[in-house]
Amino acid sequence: MNSLIAANISQRPLRTAISIIGVALGVILITLFVGLSRGMMRDAAERQANVDAEIRFLPSGNVSLAGNPLMLPSRYADAILHGVQPTAEDPDIQPKPPIDGVAAVSPVGEYVQGSVAGIGFEMVDGIDYPSFINTTHLTLAQGRGLEDGRTSGTEYEVLVDHYYAASGKDIDGRPVHLGSRITVLGHTFTIVGIYEPSVLGRVKIPLHTMQQLLGGVENCTYLLVKCERPELADRVLQDLRRYYPGNNVILTTEIPALYSQTLAPVEIFLNVVIGLGLVISVLVILLAMYTTIIERTREIGILKSLGASKRFIVMTIEKEAALISVLGVVLGFVVAVIGKLALEANTRLMIDLEPKWLLIAAMIGVLGGVLGAIYPALRAANLDPVEAISYD
Repeated sequence: MNSLIAANISQRPLRTAISIIGVALGVILITLFVGLSRGMMRDAAERQANVDAEIRFLPSGNVSLAGNPLMLPSRYADAILHGVQPTAEDPDIQPKPPIDGVAAVSPVGEYVQGSVAGIGFEMVDGIDYPSFINTTHLTLAQGRGLEDGRTSGTEYEVLVDHYYAASGKDIDGRPVHLGSRITVLGHTFTIVGIYEPSVLGRVKIPLHTMQQLLGGVENCTYLLVKCERPELADRVLQDLRRYYPGNNVILTTEIPALYSQTLAPVEIFLNVVIGLGLVISVLVILLAMYTTIIERTREIGILKSLGASKRFIVMTIEKEAALISVLGVVLGFVVAVIGKLALEANTRLMIDLEPKWLLIAAMIGVLGGVLGAIYPALRAANLDPVEAISYD
């Protein structure tokens, strides 16, 4: 039987190649789309949590990691560190003490812009550099830190991380280095420093510049709160909630879980992609096998006249479909790996080809082929030998 299957495939190389490519397409859809969504989410979650600050202080409303960029007054940072007292301008303000156990607070602005690479999006951070380095373990590999953005000539300076420097291009399409000019928020910025490790967004500009460009005067997206000792985080969190009710205060360790929650709508899209991959595999194999059966009607009649059983005919066609599906899965994996390497080399996209999803894609490719061949196989098995032999 195996030699018969090999002969059937080799006799029709073009149709076989088209069938293999069709199955591979479904596999590629599943592996690359799932890998892209999970890779980007994992990378973003790791960078968001990769700070020394134990607490993130956000404005009221739903906790979102991609909300309105500048909604929180930056003065909260000073209030948390030094407390709040009535003033002549605002005598009715409720006094609040400094939050005990807080070592540093840094306001951060965030804005999502279209990727300069032309694919996807990238996060831009607006930071107050002196306080930011006190709440993170950011270190400069090259160049210098940011100025405050208020002094003339310092407004359009930018820091990028080592990954951006290795993979990014400047406005002239050349590799990024110190002194390169890149586009941020629709304006041209000059790179003055390259930092590591990757923390939050890969691009950082002065917070004051972001405030001016986005119209959020003296506002930020959230505060990073660094405790004197990590074990004080829970107590500081409770004090912040008590003295500043209505705001959202979360532990940095909770951020990956928040990203997992935001993945829920993506999962629906991925399920559609998986279903599409299965449908493609089924239809490609069904059409290929059906047309093959029509062409082989006479041969099938001869086999049945020689005593071939219905089971033999069905198993022969199913094994042929399974072999084509396996070859399609292998081709799909090869193309997916090449696509991953090409995308990561030319863009800042991250793709995770997890073994679990490779296995799922393989099962869907093979299952789709086997299901698609059922109808043609049964039709062939039920052919009348006399009519099949006389078929022209």
